[in-house]
Amino acid sequence: MKKTILILILTIFSACEKTAEIENPNGIFTKSEISDLNWIINEFDQILESEYKTNVVEKAYKDYSSEVWKGLSERQSIPIPNGIDSLTRKIKKLGVFSKIWSTWKGKPEDSEIYNIGQEPYLIYLKELGKESDFIEDYAQSLSNTRDIMPSIVAGFAKNIDNIDLKDKNSRLIFSVHYLTLFTR
Repeated sequence: MKKTILILILTIFSACEKTAEIENPNGIFTKSEISDLNWIINEFDQILESEYKTNVVEKAYKDYSSEVWKGLSERQSIPIPNGIDSLTRKIKKLGVFSKIWSTWKGKPEDSEIYNIGQEPYLIYLKELGKESDFIEDYAQSLSNTRDIMPSIVAGFAKNIDNIDLKDKNSRLIFSVHYLTLFTR
């Protein structure tokens, strides 16, 4: 009986651990880059939890997504939570940056725009899309355009319930999506 309970507990911890880790299909990311990705998620989690005054990360993400949907519907704008400007500047210095984003100069001339759609990140999305129709569609849209088009922005905000926000991979996709938009 004790062995059965121990095996059950270990199985539960093992299952929980899988959703707590960043997936790395085909070794796309180095250990250092995985660390960078975890840092991005943790920072984004903290910003949203602070903004929406909750310790429940999934609630913070859903509250933010609802606010984005409302902002798009009413003002054609995306609200920017406090602390995001600092985070967008810091991610540029991460080793993983070039596997997700490219940059180009905007106006005014000193502003830098992040563009999503680098091949390693697209491969990561396509692999995750094998288990999620939402992520599969998102990956396909990004592959086709190499950018986040307005329809993708609206669809992402409206369909947030179609991703598991307990999963770090889903929160990473969410974070990368919005960090890209915040530089526009």
